[in-house]
Amino acid sequence: MPYYSIAPLYGLDEPVEYVEIDYEGYRLLACKTQDGYVVERLYSTNPKDYLKQNLYPGQLLQNNLIKQFIK
Repeated sequence: MPYYSIAPLYGLDEPVEYVEIDYEGYRLLACKTQDGYVVERLYSTNPKDYLKQNLYPGQLLQNNLIKQFIK
């Protein structure tokens, strides 16, 4: 039986570092984890962009495809 919670997956005690990045030409908000960057939010006005499986929230990004960090 799945357990659903509004608590974050990364733990309540750990500080979360968010960065905005350019990934394959898409602007994303990502969370830095031990394994790499995880998609949190996609900034796009094109509805088709939200259907791309590699841009779903929770997806681990490939570091070699990150073009730049946006401040």
